[in-house]
Amino acid sequence: MNECTTIDKPFCMYDADQHVDHDSCRQTPAARWTRKTSARKSETEKAQIMKKTGMRRVLLLGSGYVSGPVVEYLTRDKTTQVTVASMMLRQAEELAEKYPNTIPVMLDAGTKHCIRRKVNMVTASYLSPAMKELQSSAEEAGITIVNEMGLDPGIDHMLAMECIDKAKADGCTVESYSSFCGGLPAPECSDNPLRYKFSWSPYGVLLNTISPAIFLQDNQVVEIPAGGSLMESSTSKDFFPGFNLEGFPNRDSTIYAESYGIQSAHTLIRGTLRFKGFTKAMTGFVKLGLINSEPCPKELLCKQMGLSSSVSDEAFEEAVYERIGKDDFAMETLRWFGMLSEESVLHATGERDMIIMRNDVGLRHPTGELETKHISLVVYGTPNGFSAMAKTVGYPAAIAARMEIYEPALARLKEEGLYFMSKSDLQE
Repeated sequence: MNECTTIDKPFCMYDADQHVDHDSCRQTPAARWTRKTSARKSETEKAQIMKKTGMRRVLLLGSGYVSGPVVEYLTRDKTTQVTVASMMLRQAEELAEKYPNTIPVMLDAGTKHCIRRKVNMVTASYLSPAMKELQSSAEEAGITIVNEMGLDPGIDHMLAMECIDKAKADGCTVESYSSFCGGLPAPECSDNPLRYKFSWSPYGVLLNTISPAIFLQDNQVVEIPAGGSLMESSTSKDFFPGFNLEGFPNRDSTIYAESYGIQSAHTLIRGTLRFKGFTKAMTGFVKLGLINSEPCPKELLCKQMGLSSSVSDEAFEEAVYERIGKDDFAMETLRWFGMLSEESVLHATGERDMIIMRNDVGLRHPTGELETKHISLVVYGTPNGFSAMAKTVGYPAAIAARMEIYEPALARLKEEGLYFMSKSDLQE
């Protein structure tokens, strides 16, 4: 991929947190009505933006947790115009108000539409089986679809390959690879029993605790079944003692032996970081059957009312209040039963989150020496600004829309204040 100045087709940035892939881009009557009555930027302003010539057009699908840094980064270039397409028009309008050459629309679209329209696409999401099936269609359409270009997956891949490629160039053999990453509340904000607050999709966070995992340990494939056993497999992580961390495996780590070209490794594991106490608390929830893939009360209510399950809390409560006939007593009863919010595990105004990533790569030198590379990333969110999660997921995706991967991307991430620390231990 080259710089935007040489890209003929526009890029589509996909926020999978907010959208699913549907076959139709048609808007509902309600959506058309909402769009007419609640626009923040006037239709004249929007028309003027769209009439500008010589602009590179970017369609951002989604307006959720990580969208802000994407729009902020892309619109620094005055010749880039961004359209924020979302089923939550209010969020899209708020983004459009903050940045130049940005307009909001209500729309639900996805990968198949990009292929059909021959539009390049970047997403921070994992390469799913469904996405992989679209490879031939994308190739036939002559477009580029970049997956796994966020934090984890994303930055972790780039740091891994930077280290592995350099090691191979020096004649080293990779004997082990370990990568753990976590989105956490900053220590001063970890004030609930879980020691955790949501900084990205709550559904993804909770589903991860009951998912299966596979990794390679000392040439033995270890499989952890779904259903909660993952929480019982956590181990203490002492690379940053002051943070008091624990970690557990994530998904199938063994597939990266081929992707990274490190089939020589006897140990290969990717995992999730949490503050100590998280897995113990979650184990109790799992045993009570409180963590499963079935819809939660809010999701059930959203389904009943025809709302997206990722609708904002404010819009959700407004819809519920209207549905129950604006009955204050009924509303308070729903709140008492915990049907309307997840306040205790959300960041309060002014709080900040934190990202911790740690890659450990074992390298055998031609001389026989064993070197262990320790590559670390710690990022804090800005109170009342971009969260650490938004920065580390949004900026890589935005950068990928403009440039080659991966060395230039890592350099530009440093320009955004995302610095990586690297240390080594040598053994004879």
